[in-house]
Amino acid sequence: MSRAILRPMETPALLARLAALPRAVLAYSGGVDSTLVAALAQRALGGRFAAVTVRSAFIASRDLDLARTKARTLGLDHHIMDLDVWGVAGLAANGPERCYLCKRAVLGLVAQAFPDAVLLEGTNAGDDPARPGRRAVAELGALSPLAQAGLTKAQVRALSRSLGLPGPDEPSNSCLATRIPQGTPLSAQALARVEALEAFARGLGFSDLRCRDQGLFLRLELPAGQLEAARDRHDDLLARARAAGFTDITLGERPQP
Repeated sequence: MSRAILRPMETPALLARLAALPRAVLAYSGGVDSTLVAALAQRALGGRFAAVTVRSAFIASRDLDLARTKARTLGLDHHIMDLDVWGVAGLAANGPERCYLCKRAVLGLVAQAFPDAVLLEGTNAGDDPARPGRRAVAELGALSPLAQAGLTKAQVRALSRSLGLPGPDEPSNSCLATRIPQGTPLSAQALARVEALEAFARGLGFSDLRCRDQGLFLRLELPAGQLEAARDRHDDLLARARAAGFTDITLGERPQP
């Protein structure tokens, strides 16, 4: 890897920062960012490091399975903890504070389980500082090693690739709650049906997709290159959407981050 890619902070310096921690625990989603943090923290801290994936109704089962698989590949001390999102005050209302409330609950659960460890999370330097979750990170005193090192998403991917980490080029993902319009109350049933419909679409060969619950309508967002194939499978998609309770389905290009 060229030195230019890691110019904000060379890998040895980042490892040294992590190694200086007495003990650390990472809120581990299994995404590209948190996987890089996990690999570096594992290398720097060894037995003084643990990773925790929080399981909840907001997390698709495939994402939980992916986190488990990556944790095994990396040889992490990996824990699964359950969060009752319906018990978090205000979260099911799906208001503008949803991401903040969720992030705070997730990080708080991890911190409570490992009170003697420094709390780590995976924000990178290119993430929007106005994201609601960033406030929760600051309030709980969590460290964001990638952001502190000045590493953007592109740099995270490049470094992950050079280290041979699993999934460096995976598309960014988000929780199931993002599939429901803000202000529409969340329910286990609504989250389950969009998860099932996304799984069905993937089974037809589509990827990097989102199923958006728009009340009576389902909107399937796909990369531009997959839209023609989706139109060819419209009848199959419509039948499954109607079976889930929607009256119609629309197709659209998924906005790229």
